[in-house]
Amino acid sequence: MNIAMAADGMILNAFPLGAGHHESAWRHRLAPAYAAEADPEHFIGLAKIAERGKFHSFFLADLLYLNEYVSVNSLQYIEPITTLAAISQHTSRIGLVATISTAFFPPYHLARIISGLDSVSGGRFGWNIVTSSQDAEAQNFGIETLPDHDLRYETAADYTRTVLDLLEAWEDDALVRDQRSGLYADVTKIDFGPKGHGKFHVAGPLNLAPSPQRRPALFQAGRSSAGVDFAGRFADAVFSVQKTFDSSAEFRHQLREKARAHGRSPDDINLLPGVWPFIGSTEREAQQLFEELEELVLPAQVADFIAYFTGLDLTDHGFDEPLPPLPDGAFQGQIGRYTKIQKLVAQGHDTLRKLQKAFGSTRGHQYLVGTPEQIAASMADWFRRGAVDGFAVQAPILPHGLEQFVDHIVPELQKLGVFREDYPAEQQTLRSALRGSAQPASIST
Repeated sequence: MNIAMAADGMILNAFPLGAGHHESAWRHRLAPAYAAEADPEHFIGLAKIAERGKFHSFFLADLLYLNEYVSVNSLQYIEPITTLAAISQHTSRIGLVATISTAFFPPYHLARIISGLDSVSGGRFGWNIVTSSQDAEAQNFGIETLPDHDLRYETAADYTRTVLDLLEAWEDDALVRDQRSGLYADVTKIDFGPKGHGKFHVAGPLNLAPSPQRRPALFQAGRSSAGVDFAGRFADAVFSVQKTFDSSAEFRHQLREKARAHGRSPDDINLLPGVWPFIGSTEREAQQLFEELEELVLPAQVADFIAYFTGLDLTDHGFDEPLPPLPDGAFQGQIGRYTKIQKLVAQGHDTLRKLQKAFGSTRGHQYLVGTPEQIAASMADWFRRGAVDGFAVQAPILPHGLEQFVDHIVPELQKLGVFREDYPAEQQTLRSALRGSAQPASIST
């Protein structure tokens, strides 16, 4: 299952989360001594570090509600759209990806935001398309419950097509701006007809000429059949949870075949599973960092992320008390993580303590504990043998973990010949940097 390596090698995406991805990061001695997760300067600094490491993209997740587990977790989520707009003014090459839900923005409003962000970043914007999976998010927008899982994806497809139609309403040469003749725009090259798919209806075109990319790079995450079909239809890159080589290689093959089924080239879609690097100058030092973080985990933190991925009410649930029955097949949250936990519980990991060890604070992601040489060798192996197109680097502690990755692992990846030495001499859009075509393939209808 070998692949021919592209000139740039693997794709690297920086995925920061507050003081770090580990549940206990904010309590660790290496973490910032302030609430970094709410500070734009923190994220600007992280983006600069990632750009120094020649990363392809910098991704901000989002969550639109708060629960009482904020008593033990750093659950603040900085708003990604405005934060990335600020970051765009402090970086010049790295792609900037924002999570934006299809459930709460009107399509016309979002199309204008996308066009603006793509313009201020010089063609570096990416949209991570999510459907939202928590009713608590919906209730903050006056919606009592979200639709069922598969219907959310069906609606998201109509929503995405509507946004893309708006971004495509102007031809490249529609804006004339001839001061001598007085012709500002050639209206024969603007589609003034109504736009919309499914329940979405827009009266006319976007009131902005195309941005540098015209449409952004599209990202997605989801392992259900509906999610994979959506990714095959639209995505330039897919974030995923893959703990083993075989599962990653199989999922990558599945995505590529789904892209082919939608009339796209399989090479237009890239799999970027999350990886958590625990880095040390020796194996023992790396293992010590991992153990220090794990020892800081509180039972309530474990209850929080298990509840999030299963829908169980684990308020005041004992750490060694058997879990209540999982929801039946009608569970409507994140199917991939739910299925993983369901399998673990069936295998006897039926308490929070046991799930902490089996599923862990890494939330099912692959984690690598070792020296830069060991971690780089593992990543290079997955890439060379066709299990991935790159990785979403999820540093356990920030900014420490990202700095360590850029300063020590990136040089090792470069020595192994699997990652680029520098950005291309000519400015690239994010979509072209992801090895997609210069213009999007037609979206199947």
